[in-house]
Amino acid sequence: MTRYCCFLILCCVGVQCWAQSSISGEIGIAFQKEKEVKIHLSRIKLEDFPSAKAEKSIATTILDKEGRFSFRELQLEKKDAIYHIYVNTVAEALGATKNADHFFVFSARDSIHFTKGKKAFEKYTNTNTADAEWQRLRAYEARLFGTVLSGEDSLSPERLAHLRRYTKDSLQILMVKLIGIKQLDQQELLDVDIAKNPDYYLALLEELKESELERSDYLFLENKLAFITTEKAEHKFMYSTYINIFLGLIILCLTLYGIRKKRRPKPDIEQLSHQERTIQQLILQGKSNKEIAAELFISISTVKTHITHIYGKLQVANRKELFQKAPYR
Repeated sequence: MTRYCCFLILCCVGVQCWAQSSISGEIGIAFQKEKEVKIHLSRIKLEDFPSAKAEKSIATTILDKEGRFSFRELQLEKKDAIYHIYVNTVAEALGATKNADHFFVFSARDSIHFTKGKKAFEKYTNTNTADAEWQRLRAYEARLFGTVLSGEDSLSPERLAHLRRYTKDSLQILMVKLIGIKQLDQQELLDVDIAKNPDYYLALLEELKESELERSDYLFLENKLAFITTEKAEHKFMYSTYINIFLGLIILCLTLYGIRKKRRPKPDIEQLSHQERTIQQLILQGKSNKEIAAELFISISTVKTHITHIYGKLQVANRKELFQKAPYR
């Protein structure tokens, strides 16, 4: 039992030690002929990609006799970042350039293993999902253009249109989408596409602001969209101004209508006949129908008829309303 426990402990320790080498692999036979082959690893800021200017190596290892290498005790980013692995032979001291290299997305929680191929770092397995999507983008570029897109390629408008659509519609991970957009920018196509699809890029910028990506990574896009944002704000302000003017005119028209309606002439007593005006005055004096009939030498029914006409013309219903309306006449 004790031996079994010791065996398990040794296995766990071995696994732990192996886990420390999250970047490892083999390289082509051509490099094995060199006396000493150094393999360098550097981290590239997304804002600098793909130029990778002034990159500094964060780790260096030497290819062993069997053509294998591994990096141990690496200080890797916990979140996804772009890494650059490349080979320099012993001739680098004499100013030799890189013989082989590869860019990939990686994080401290991932592992990557390169296998032998015709070219160094050509084949590998990586547990990082962002890198898998990036490799699909590179494979699409290779199918579309015959080679992976670089800043110096001259491409037809039709093929570039395909690349724009693929970048916008097929890429889901923001970091990879941003890499694709940076490549469009290198081809001087981004400004044209922003002009055609401003809403898409504005929505993408909001997503980037809410993501874990550093602002410096997408600052180039933010700067390009600054004029659109300003223009949209100006349009919104103008729209708001027009709306306020329109509402102000409506309120003014309603106010004028209300004033005009209030000042609309009420039924004028001049519309009454001479006999009706006389009867109105007698009513205002407080006389009854019988007294009015006696004073004017007419029948009570005639008085009632005249009163009915008076009420209708003055739009009142009874003597009380007639008295209320009288002071304004």
